[in-house]
Amino acid sequence: MHFRDTVTRTVTRDLLAPGDRIGDYKIERGLSVDEHGLVYLGTHVVLPRRAEIKVMYPGTWTRAVAVQMLREACIREALGHPGVPRVYECGVLADRRPWTASEHLDGTTIAEAIASAPLSIADLTSVLRDTAALLHHAHARGVVHRQLTADAIVRTPDRSFGVCVRDWGDALTLDTEAHVRVNARDDVHALGVIAFRALTGQLPDRTVSAADRCPAAPDDLTALIDRMLATDPAARPTSADVHDRVRWLADTVVPLAIDRPLRPTDVPRWTPPHGLPPDQIPVIEDDGFAVRITRKP
Repeated sequence: MHFRDTVTRTVTRDLLAPGDRIGDYKIERGLSVDEHGLVYLGTHVVLPRRAEIKVMYPGTWTRAVAVQMLREACIREALGHPGVPRVYECGVLADRRPWTASEHLDGTTIAEAIASAPLSIADLTSVLRDTAALLHHAHARGVVHRQLTADAIVRTPDRSFGVCVRDWGDALTLDTEAHVRVNARDDVHALGVIAFRALTGQLPDRTVSAADRCPAAPDDLTALIDRMLATDPAARPTSADVHDRVRWLADTVVPLAIDRPLRPTDVPRWTPPHGLPPDQIPVIEDDGFAVRITRKP
């Protein structure tokens, strides 16, 4: 659906058009809408920078929503992690609506990546490793994301960090005075839901383990995902534990899983789509010597 078609008529007449200005940014086009505001793609008039510019709805914004929006910007900037979109600046329009300009992300969300097929084991472990590392960074600083979804994780191969996590609007600190429960292991559970779906193509079911859904996956990986999905938060690993375990899996178990021949119970789609199986690597005959290139386990 077109950007303008998603906005109510009362707001449409106040939409910004291409070429309009917000601060030092020239609007290119609309990107998305949410319950609180409009998001545009803009270009800085001096610097070689594109940004996602969020503006509160005209005539409907409240002070509480404005505080929440600016608070999100402060949390993201305070985290200072390459996997968190940078906040370039904040401002206020003439009608007192607040706006923020943030780093524009070029990449594919996990939701988009798994829409047609599950992730390969190698891809899943890399996404888990990097996302868990980012969550550990946030949790160590007392910040809990609280709304981690497959759409919030963006794979960013051209950046220094493999993933970027967005949508920090509901993030809270562990010492918050708000009357809500804040537990860092809820983020771990949310990441487990994403991992289960990315591995199996289905949402978790308490009666079925990850190993049952995907017998071809390494046992260590499915066991970790099941622990992340534990009903009791105390039984879940911390984000640091997840990162350490998945980093080990990425370095050891996953390469072995890629190299070993398929078992009768294996599902072929779980084999990462790159490289050749050992029995298909060509043998080059040269002066009586047979040369075969393989990976040592």
